Amino acid sequence: MDRTLFQSSRFQYTFGPHAPTLRIHPGARLRVVCPDSDNEQSDGSILSPEQRQHAGGHELFEGNPMAGPIEIQGATSADSIAVRIDAIELDRTKGQTGLAYGHGLLSADQLIPRPDMEHGSRIPAHLYEWKIDPAQGVATIVNPLGNRPISVPLAPFVGCIGVCPPWGQSISTLFCGIHGGNMDIPLIRPGTAIELPVFHDGALLMMGDIHAAQGHGEIIGGGIETSGKIDCTINLNRARPIPTPRLTDDCKIHAIGISGDLRDAIRQAYAHLLDWLVEEYHFNRWDGYNLISQAGTITTGGLGGPVYCVAAGIERSLLKS
Repeated sequence: MDRTLFQSSRFQYTFGPHAPTLRIHPGARLRVVCPDSDNEQSDGSILSPEQRQHAGGHELFEGNPMAGPIEIQGATSADSIAVRIDAIELDRTKGQTGLAYGHGLLSADQLIPRPDMEHGSRIPAHLYEWKIDPAQGVATIVNPLGNRPISVPLAPFVGCIGVCPPWGQSISTLFCGIHGGNMDIPLIRPGTAIELPVFHDGALLMMGDIHAAQGHGEIIGGGIETSGKIDCTINLNRARPIPTPRLTDDCKIHAIGISGDLRDAIRQAYAHLLDWLVEEYHFNRWDGYNLISQAGTITTGGLGGPVYCVAAGIERSLLKS
């Protein structure tokens, strides 16, 4: 079946009850064009004012532009939607990662435990530039602050994907919640399906913020930010409401927990995973609790705060009866 190229006529900086820019039927296969988190497109041009969400008199932080909203016809709050990431095409040979004071997980004291001649006493403001080489499967820093060359393997994923939040809220694409959003979990990669709750008729799905690579926690405050195209298949799960996003692939299932407290986010993720095992895999609750304690895994999204996103996972092979 052919895949429809979706070039959004306008990119959004909030998840909310916005007018859809595309309407699809369940089962649609899309190729979604995504600029990078700084609004740069594959050809180097920057999104024009006409291509950006209009704030309506309110100030917006114009970062993490999202393609959409995409209305999935027939989707209601009694349902969920599933977006399978089929492929991610990195459509340019450069990416960037910002280094700045107060941006990221480590404090100034941890980054500079003592002033010295090599590092000085200040955190440098620096935009690392990466050369992306899809043929070799690596990204290499072209402007390191030191003399040692640094290359990392490419592992592209979708940093930000979600639906309209409940109660008609508009939430910045910098944040995450039960609607999805800026989760920055490297698991949202080709071969993974993300299942999302529906709070508004049509779901109003949006996606973007492609990372060419990123470690767990996004500790510097950014991945290798770049532009690209997301190949995805969008399905509707009728009469299957879920409380928060879920991830499935051939090897594992993951439940998402989100909170302003990291320990609570982990607790929520495991609680959602346990409910999933009981409701759909028919585990005795206490046996399931013991199983996730002995074989569960945790994957963290961005740890720069103020909201933390955690995926609690379990191997599918352990769920077979």
